[in-house]
Amino acid sequence: MLKRITTQSSVKLKCLGVTIYKRKLNSNEQFFFKNVFVIKRDNGYKKISFLGLNILSKKLPVKSNVLNPDNNLYNNSEIISDVQKKLWFTPLTPEEHLWNELQPAKYSSRTRCVVILPIYKGLDESLCSIYHALKSRTTDEYSLLVINDAGPDKELNLKLDELSQKGLFDYHLNKKNLGFVKTINFAISNLSHNLDVILLNSDAFVFEGWFERMIDYADNDKSIATITPMSNNATICSYPFTCQDNNKVLEITPAELDQLAAKINKGSYIEAPTGVGFCFYMRREVIDKIGMLDDNAFKVGYGEENDFCMRVLHAGFKNIIIGDVFVFHVGSVSFSAIKAENMKKGENALKLKHPNYLNMVHHFLHVDPALILRRNLDIARLKLKLENRKTVVIVSHAWDGGINTYLRQIVKKYKNQNIDCILLKVHDKKYYSIEVPENYHIELPNLQNLSLSCDFGFLDLFFKTIQPDLIHINSFAGLDWHHHEKLLYYFASSDWNYKFIIHDYACMSYDYKLLSPEYIYKGLPTLAQRNIWNNWKSLPADYEVNISDAIEKHKAYNLFFNKCSKIEAPTYRTRDIILYDFPEINIDVIPHENVFKNIAPAKRNKDKDKIKIASIGALSIEKGSQVLAALAVDAKNRDLKLSYFLVGYSNPTDQHVMQTNNVKVTGKYQNDEECINQLRKISPDLILLPSIWEETFSYTLSIALALKIPTLVFDIGAQGERSKDHNWVVKLDPLLMHNPRGISDLILNLNIDKLWNEASN
Repeated sequence: MLKRITTQSSVKLKCLGVTIYKRKLNSNEQFFFKNVFVIKRDNGYKKISFLGLNILSKKLPVKSNVLNPDNNLYNNSEIISDVQKKLWFTPLTPEEHLWNELQPAKYSSRTRCVVILPIYKGLDESLCSIYHALKSRTTDEYSLLVINDAGPDKELNLKLDELSQKGLFDYHLNKKNLGFVKTINFAISNLSHNLDVILLNSDAFVFEGWFERMIDYADNDKSIATITPMSNNATICSYPFTCQDNNKVLEITPAELDQLAAKINKGSYIEAPTGVGFCFYMRREVIDKIGMLDDNAFKVGYGEENDFCMRVLHAGFKNIIIGDVFVFHVGSVSFSAIKAENMKKGENALKLKHPNYLNMVHHFLHVDPALILRRNLDIARLKLKLENRKTVVIVSHAWDGGINTYLRQIVKKYKNQNIDCILLKVHDKKYYSIEVPENYHIELPNLQNLSLSCDFGFLDLFFKTIQPDLIHINSFAGLDWHHHEKLLYYFASSDWNYKFIIHDYACMSYDYKLLSPEYIYKGLPTLAQRNIWNNWKSLPADYEVNISDAIEKHKAYNLFFNKCSKIEAPTYRTRDIILYDFPEINIDVIPHENVFKNIAPAKRNKDKDKIKIASIGALSIEKGSQVLAALAVDAKNRDLKLSYFLVGYSNPTDQHVMQTNNVKVTGKYQNDEECINQLRKISPDLILLPSIWEETFSYTLSIALALKIPTLVFDIGAQGERSKDHNWVVKLDPLLMHNPRGISDLILNLNIDKLWNEASN
């Protein structure tokens, strides 16, 4: 019988119990019938021996390095498997010559702290962990104590004994297996010279400078009892996703991430109810006061550090998570087979000793103070990705509509100039999110739903880290006035180079649209009139979000405008409206690019019985949802030969009215192409754009003009200005906004055939 056996260090084939083939994963050696026939790859050569005699030596082509924390350990390894390629780091036993390059880390009179590295099994992980603990030691202030709990892996035990004979570390072998917690306690009480200790798991990997950064916290604050660094796999200390095993490869190595953390999070820490034992500093003074790990309640290694941390809090000391050290952690190798059972035992013991422990952790996770450390690392990675290329940060709101078409257009424009774009979207009264183009292939999960409350510290750190060449500001819509105003003053008081594109009337109007609270178009209301609107009862929700004294708003925007490097408006009417309040500023009129210029005109498919009329987009009240709903009601009530369509959607109330009065609503479209295809399918006689505010541009109008379908708009704003040279666009008197019967009668009396003929010429 042929049997394949795979371990963490080798692959074997056995036949009737006899090993006929063995391949070591860490050394590129293959053995047939033990040492009878051996194939070995070493130092760039492939060597074959038979009965100990070399029969072939051949130089191998150069292959790429195996992914590893340092990018330089395993130059001669074979190409890793498809599974390994998807992992961030696969620990392998270092090659023999690398051990000879290390300095010893044995205890001396200069030792400040003892790093305790308990070993049981896991050949590759354990040796790789020891190697990194030695290689990353830049001073002699810590010694390395490797303690072997009578592990079952003979190959590992032999290697540990060999390395200890070289004097690389202090080594102790338990005569019998004590279990993880008793082994640690034995090391703390008998082998660590009454010094502070750091517990380092045998599957955790540290990098240069880690200890110095870590111990600084303990030296500077005697109330700190435990310290835990960040890691890819350490529950509340995990990065980039918290409480997850982040073993998926990032765009940088763990060692590079540690260096980024050292800079961006220098001196930054948070207090926590517990630490995590993969890399865990313990102050000796606190150990002497509250005792060591509880090896009675926690025998197998789950929950003992949590219990210790709770006792730390009871004694008046602190547990902290630090942001400027990153340690890679594979996971619980030694206990993988019975992990679930042992974790349950540890959890029960914690509940018994500390009934409030789970509540404290729950509250910690809910508040997530570690986000401060994670988001800083996201920013540092983003900066590294930019590689000092020219960068523009585009500030905009998160609402749907024409802004998305504009953003795609402007990002493409910058990209054609070899300028990278980062999108900063404001939303939900006080939040903002930072996004990057998909082709960056970088996950930044901690840059979503960031708060503008309290201070602008992180926002300022973001800009100072990225150092954009330009901040391209479109809109602050979606913020409440408090945070809106804070952003205005932030930019006005900064040295950043920023330009402003006018997409709405936020600088003048409480609802961005210059409409009264009852959604009535008033032309250009005076500053005094706008201020009076503040005092009206039962203001709409969006008014309450943006409510402010009109004079204060004018003052804040005046300062903001005076520091702008450039102000642009897409239409002359938009410019003139802004100049009504701000006559001293300079505004360049630069129309948005026509993104629909290559669209083939629509073909008309008449319905003998009814006139088909289509509206486009996400219809809010200011976009004319109530106009369309009222027209549908009028058509149904009077049995008019008018059939309405909405290519898009509306607010629930108005959409219900529309659908109960025979408006066919197609739903939200994913892109402009889908919208255009829907229009071709419907083949309307007319397009109605019922917006009741002075649009600044209107991409839905651009679609109508590109398709050359006769269109109805109110003769205000950009919709009136941009259609003035098109005879087949019907400009409606604004007085008709609240006269649906008048609009219906006008449509019924239109010479639609003539409009189509004019559109085709």
